[in-house]
Amino acid sequence: MRLLIAGASGRTGRLLTERALEHGHEVTALVRDASYFPEPGEHLRVVVGDVLSPETLVSAVEGQDAVISVLAPRPRTNGRVYVEGTRNLADASARVRVRRFVAVSAEGAGADSRTLTLAYRLVMRIPVVARLYPEIARMESELRARTDLDWTVVRPPILTNGRRNGAVRHTVGPVVAGGLRISRADLAGYLLELVESGDHVRESVAVAN
Repeated sequence: MRLLIAGASGRTGRLLTERALEHGHEVTALVRDASYFPEPGEHLRVVVGDVLSPETLVSAVEGQDAVISVLAPRPRTNGRVYVEGTRNLADASARVRVRRFVAVSAEGAGADSRTLTLAYRLVMRIPVVARLYPEIARMESELRARTDLDWTVVRPPILTNGRRNGAVRHTVGPVVAGGLRISRADLAGYLLELVESGDHVRESVAVAN
């Protein structure tokens, strides 16, 4: 498959890129600064672009089989990249008729906190989480309203740098019961499996170890 990975220079993005290449896919890595990313290879194309600048996206998306967004703001103080960045990337995908679109969100985003366990409510009170969750929820809402894409929203909990063990629990809904963490390596593996399988089209899926 030909895959565009947006946010490829981030910690999850790098792991996802490596995993996709190991599986023999043709990867286009969309990054803001190529100096922070490995050199292109036989199956790796590195494209410099900015999801907040729509004019840089269409040529990167064109010809892909799927787009995977692992966007995150740097520094983690402004959620604009979630809403505007995902919207611009989705618009570019729709424009060139790339229908498969997978976006990483966050576990519990948009859910009524009263329906969550105490542990999840405490996580959502962490300052950076409380600041960004409304923007993440808005991003999800916009994406779920689209009929021009075969989207899937993936909702991970707290991300760790642990090793990949392949033990990923998932459920359609806001959270995985008792699942407060997932390694970036396992999240990357799940994202790739999701695109390869074509499962959970137009569904929001929570994941956890």
